[in-house]
Amino acid sequence: MMVSMTHSLGRLAVVTTALTLLSSGLAGCGLLDGSTPVEDALEYLPASTTALTFTDRAAMDDRLDLDDLATPASEDELADWGRAQQDEGYGTELSAWVAVMQKAAFSDLDVEWEASGTSVDDGRVRVWKLDDDVDFGKIADDLEDAGYEHGTSGDVETFETSPESADESGLYGGRYPGILTSLALVPDEHLVLSGAVELAIDVANDDEDSLSDEGSFDDLLDRAPDAGDLEYAALSLEGLCGLGDRVTPEQAAREFEGLSHPDRGEALFADPDAVTAVRLFSDDNDAESDAKGLETYLDERASTRGFDVGLDVQADGDAVTAEGSFDDRRAMVQAWSRADGPFACPLGK
Repeated sequence: MMVSMTHSLGRLAVVTTALTLLSSGLAGCGLLDGSTPVEDALEYLPASTTALTFTDRAAMDDRLDLDDLATPASEDELADWGRAQQDEGYGTELSAWVAVMQKAAFSDLDVEWEASGTSVDDGRVRVWKLDDDVDFGKIADDLEDAGYEHGTSGDVETFETSPESADESGLYGGRYPGILTSLALVPDEHLVLSGAVELAIDVANDDEDSLSDEGSFDDLLDRAPDAGDLEYAALSLEGLCGLGDRVTPEQAAREFEGLSHPDRGEALFADPDAVTAVRLFSDDNDAESDAKGLETYLDERASTRGFDVGLDVQADGDAVTAEGSFDDRRAMVQAWSRADGPFACPLGK
């Protein structure tokens, strides 16, 4: 099925000093053999994770011819980096602070990949894999110099600060952003852990199960394109269903007419060839029905809420896929963040 639409979302301005990239979201593939960044990332997210994002920063930089950049970068290099981001729809959570972090011991320029996972009970864990030539001793020294309290958890060095310690710009030591309140360093694996640090350390040390052990995302991840080519992915074990209970049952019936609830989750995968939405169901019949409903929704109603992209919608067993051009990656990531477009759905029963 083909839904023909015109891409009408405007480009967002991206500047080096205040880059804002839509990045909320991880990917993977249940058929991986252990040789890809995606499977590497799954080893460090807790088994309790219910929503995750993955960004292969190294793959992006290679495509953009920016793989030689490192912290600290020159003004010209930062300008080149900023211009290259203008057509992107995703980045890491450190991308917004790339300029101010040139005063820090590492930044987005040193990231190979980023993985971020959340769960209801355990909160959020962020993991950054840094380039091999990054000096973790310098990171430790710089974090202490920036006012972090240095401690240990087993053999892992930890660094803690508090929001009250941030300056008027919301930075720690004038160079580390507010999301980096709790950190742990794992030099042997070139990892920086953040968020629920103690849990992240336990997972990294194999004292707690990881997503690789749990396999809870395998069915979604099996729908990913070639894992070695993935640049970005976002996955949730529940349908996003953006309007939720903010509308009456009557309004929901009109808005989501023909759509089914993807009770086994949704995902977004981006590689240099395409960007693909996935909706997963417990019943093949639900997928067949949903594909027809999604085609109608995208053709007749999605544009009224800002999504106007041509997608190829297909039912494939227990899944529905909606594939678009790689050039539509910004619109697709925005749709994921709003739970709209190919991610729209009624609430589950």
